[in-house]
Amino acid sequence: MTDEATRILDAALELPEHERAQIAAILTDSIGDGSSPEEVQASWIAEAKRRLAAYERGETTAVDFDEVIERLRARVRRSRERQASTG
Repeated sequence: MTDEATRILDAALELPEHERAQIAAILTDSIGDGSSPEEVQASWIAEAKRRLAAYERGETTAVDFDEVIERLRARVRRSRERQASTG
């Protein structure tokens, strides 16, 4: 992710939940090729199966959920600290 994208993400994470949900919906709608919801769901299922198979073959590793959440919380904390220090 670029520095600009990280900055935008950090700012977005500071927004109230309902605003984050609106932004997420808009971004989700902006991505794709016009596939139907059923096609998108089938693609996600195929991708999940592909990733599971790669994991089972030892080609990739998993990250613990608690570790991912802590990384995200740390990112939010850093963003808040930066905002507080810049006024």
